[in-house]
Amino acid sequence: MGFLVWCLVQAGPAWSGRGQGFRPCPYAPYVCQLKGVCKPFDQPGKVVKVLTETLEEGMHPGMAVILDTKDHGQVLVHIGPVWYVERQDFELNPGDEVRVKGMCEKEKDGKLQATAYELTKADYVLFLRDSQGRPNWEAWRKMGN
Repeated sequence: MGFLVWCLVQAGPAWSGRGQGFRPCPYAPYVCQLKGVCKPFDQPGKVVKVLTETLEEGMHPGMAVILDTKDHGQVLVHIGPVWYVERQDFELNPGDEVRVKGMCEKEKDGKLQATAYELTKADYVLFLRDSQGRPNWEAWRKMGN
């Protein structure tokens, strides 16, 4: 019982301010850069650039894109580990029209950065994280894929 309580304390709060539409970021496994208050992000846009990023030493390389949106200009969107995206037979290229659903926050310079929970390209939807921000690739990897 004590171990369970310790695990819950270490996991931190997972508040879901559903009424307000935003909440403190309830996750840290992949997107360590997003801290503070996250707001919902649901935007269509055009991929300007596809990036590979490493957010923390020892992490697998991650995929990110610069998304040109009508409402927010260019937004850095964290997608997920390159190996996971590649195994989903999902490819992103500059010029692709996509829709990103996830969470975002403003950087110190006022620009937005987002973490994608779901990415839609044409009629294909790539599911990346659950509603609490937990990455789908953790369960996928445990299943031996």
